This record gives sequence, C-alpha cells and structure tokens, in this order.
Amino acid sequence: IWLKGSGAEWAPWDSLAEFSSPRHLAHMSSSILEQLRRSHEDQENLEKAISRLLMDKDKNKKFAPKAEYCVKELVKMSQEAANQALEIYADKDGMRREEVDYLGGKSKPAPGKKPGDVWTHFYDKVKTTRDYHRKWGNAGGALNTAAAENHDASWMYEHILNHSRVDTLFTGEEAYGQRVDLHADYLRYINLKKLKDNRIKVQRGEIAARLRKKNPEMPSIDIERKAAASQFEEIDYIAWLGVFDQFHTIPRYCKYRDGSYLQYLKQLDDRLIDFFRRCSPLTDVDQLLEHFEEDFEERFQNGRVQGWAQPTHKDPLFVLPTNRLFSNENIKKAHMTGKDYKKAVEKLRKQTLEEQSKATKVSEELDRELAHLECRIQRLKDMLSDKVDATRAHLEKKQSRTAEELELDAMDSEEEEMDDVEVPDEESEEGGFIDEDRPVYNPLNLPMGWDGKPIPFWLYKLHGLGIEYKCEICGNYSYWGRRAFERHFSEWRHAFGMRCLQIPNTMHFKEITQIEDAVVLYEKLKRDAEDQTFRAQVDVECEDAQGNVMSLRAYEDLRRQGLV
Repeated sequence: IWLKGSGAEWAPWDSLAEFSSPRHLAHMSSSILEQLRRSHEDQENLEKAISRLLMDKDKNKKFAPKAEYCVKELVKMSQEAANQALEIYADKDGMRREEVDYLGGKSKPAPGKKPGDVWTHFYDKVKTTRDYHRKWGNAGGALNTAAAENHDASWMYEHILNHSRVDTLFTGEEAYGQRVDLHADYLRYINLKKLKDNRIKVQRGEIAARLRKKNPEMPSIDIERKAAASQFEEIDYIAWLGVFDQFHTIPRYCKYRDGSYLQYLKQLDDRLIDFFRRCSPLTDVDQLLEHFEEDFEERFQNGRVQGWAQPTHKDPLFVLPTNRLFSNENIKKAHMTGKDYKKAVEKLRKQTLEEQSKATKVSEELDRELAHLECRIQRLKDMLSDKVDATRAHLEKKQSRTAEELELDAMDSEEEEMDDVEVPDEESEEGGFIDEDRPVYNPLNLPMGWDGKPIPFWLYKLHGLGIEYKCEICGNYSYWGRRAFERHFSEWRHAFGMRCLQIPNTMHFKEITQIEDAVVLYEKLKRDAEDQTFRAQVDVECEDAQGNVMSLRAYEDLRRQGLV
C-alpha cells in the first residue's frame, strides 16, 4: 500500500489517501466534514515532518540528499491534501452544505418523518458511527492493524526515510552528490582528434618559444626539430576539471562541423543536467533552464557570447560553397584547387539568391547550436562550482596520500557517519519533537566546541580565529587563526602545492606563502649548498718547493707546464 510503482529514484505513496487508505476509508465512509478535518490534520503533520527533515538534513553528507528528496515528496502530498480540502470547500455537489444543515437541524425531513432538532441529528450520527465500528471494528487482519496505526508526523518522518532509495542515485565517486564524476567525458575529450592535434601544436610552440629564449643563437631548424621530438604531455583529469568550460580557447576550426565534438558537448551537457537534478531535488531546474534560454537568445543576437562574436561564414578561412573552415591559408588554397570545390561552386552558381542565402543560414544554425551547448555547460559549471572544487580537492588529496592514509581516512568517515545516524526523537505531549541535534543559535557564526556548541566569544578572540591567513601555494586557500595557519604547513594541501612547484617541503619554507618567495628562497638555498660543498680542485691547497701556496687546480696546471 505504501509504495506504488518503481523507478530510477524511489516511489512513495501516490496520494495521501493511499498510504493510509484503511484509516481514510473509515473516515470517508462517515462524513464529508470528517474528510475535511482529516485533510487539515494531514497537512499539519506533513508540515511538521518537512520542518524536521529540513533541520536534520545537515547531519551528514549521506542524509542531506535523502532528506531533500523526502521533503519534495512530502510537499507533493501536502499539495494533494490541500487540493482535496479545496474541493470540499468548493462544494460543487452540495454535500458539505447538506451535512452542515443536517447537523444544525436545518435540513428538510424525509417523507413520512417529523423534522428533528440538533440533538436528534447528533444522536443519529453517533448511532451511525457505532454501527460502523460494530461491523468493522473486530474484523482483524491487515485492515484492523492499519486502521489502528497512528499516522502522525513522527510516523510520516520515519516511514518516508525507511522507504527511500536515494542511496542508489549516486555513484561512489559522486559521494552522495558532494562531488562530480566526469571521467567518461574526460576520456572522450582527450580522444577528440582535432583538439588533440591542436594541443600538441600548442605545446610544441611553447617548447620552441622557451628554447628560443634560452638559446637565442640556436638555428630555427634545430629548435623546431627538438620541439617536434619532445614528448607530448596530455592534460590530466584534475586540470581538465578546471578548464573544461573554457571553450573560447578552442580554435573555431576544431569545432565547426565536427560530429565527435558536438556529441561530446551533448553528452557532457546531459550529464551535468542529470547530476544537477539528482543533487538538488528542491530546485526547479526547468525554470532555471528557461531563464538561461532567454538570456542566451539575447546575448547571441547581440554578439556577446564569448568566442562567438563573429559568425563562422565571415571568417577569412571559411569556404562557403563547401561549408568548410580551415586552420590556415595554405590548406584553404589547396582545397580550392580540388574537384569537390569546383563542383560545389558550379552548383552554387545555378542556385537563386534565396537558395544561396540558405547556405549562410545553415552555417549560422550550426554556430548557434554549438554556442548554445557551450554556454549552457558554462552556466551549469557555475552552479556546480562548489561540487567541482570539492572534486579537485579530493583528487589532489588522494594523490598526496599513501594507501594506508586513504584507508584510515575512509574508516574515519564511516565512523563519523555511524555517529551521525539518527535516533528516533521523543515526541512531546503537544505533538512536537524533542530533538537534541537541532541547529543551535549561532548568530556570530562561531566555531563549534567539543560539546557541539559554539565556543565563547572571548576564546574566539583570544585564538584570533577571526584573522584570515591566505596561502598562495595552497591555491589562495584561507586559514582562520594562527594555529590553523601554522599547522597547515605540514598538511596535504600545502605539501601538494610544494610538490607542484618541485620544491621540497622542508622547515626552511615554513611561513612562506607566496610562490615567488618560495622559488627565490629555493634558488638561494641551492646556491648556498653549492658554496658549502667540498670541491677538491678549489678547496685543496698545495705548496711547491719554494713555499708558494696555491689551489690543487693551479698546481696541476703549473706542473703540466713544467714550471714546478
């Protein structure tokens, strides 16, 4: 009775009358006013369950998405109860007015009977109710069990949580909606041929520029040969997560009329929308997408979309007869000497002006489709920026830790989740919940102490927890308080940043937060180490027969010349 159907998520009761149908049927069989009273009671219980879920959803990362999905379903049921009450108040069939008049002694008597008063009608209702319960009260079985069950706010809260299937909505990498899982899209991106060729070209150009700057006298042929022989380093998943929405850096010829690139955009767009729907069930995603469509149309018409200010058909490297875009002028000239181009030109000349203008419109439609997908992916990335940042931080953390540390971290997370498992709260006599884990009043946003309550304000000022320390090596991450700042130099985030700079994370670099200062200090330490290193040719002293003291190198030179 409680679950109706199945789906990718989970299916609570379809309507308010079905999840407690035996009890409701009993009331429905009694009177219209009882149905109205029950609808108001259900709305009140549903609101209490919703408020409790919203207060408890921040207990742990696993409970938050489950609570939001439960709130969404409870809101639907509350709307159904409200609609049922509105239908009764509308009284289109006149049954409510008839029952009110009957209880008030204003109804017309049946043929052959005397008109009764209020008490006569009241005792008639009592007799009807007793006859009903005399007939069905001792029926036993499922009907009696369900009818006796108290479907109050506590029952709704517990049952909707026990029957939810939110745990199956997210993969292990997504961590209950806390992180994104875009590995499949990353693999598709690095295998796009045109984009990969462009990345190889850009990387070789950067290597050649560095060689020219380092060796200005080296011939250009040697520089190009060394750059071409260098090994290509593909972008990793962490770096791609930070730049996958920067479509304006991709050349137009790599995107225009490329079916694999268009498919990559569509699948990435679908994956982000699907994840956004799953991790934000209380958000009206369709309405957000409608606002995006309106904003995109205005920006695209005015040429304010980044990377699409100029249509493709106005590009100097675009060939209209064959509807193709090339990377350079030489390839374009070679194409224009081919048979396909000449046939396309002949075909274009035979067409009318209206037919020729259609070729331009086709190019503009292709531009609009690509720009639309790119802009929507950028908008989704902005809305999911906290999830993407959490994913990158998690992956960097995994790279900077050993297998044993990762296992300990996983065990600690499981223990925290077990500690946060909710225990059914006691219900007060007035129907409210006594919840010890409710959010405490904390207007100053003070840190929590060991007892789960905000620390005193004087202690907050004593430890300087309101002072912000930023570390550029950690990616401009902020640390609050001197103690946290000093401790972070031995933590994984700072160690990962130093590793990226190829600098050892030793005590020499404590209190160093700027990348430039760390690099300068590292160079100085290397020079000092070289100066302190023992070099036999310089540090060893020799004395000739005349008593002249000199270094070993000078002595060897003079000895080879026969002067000593």
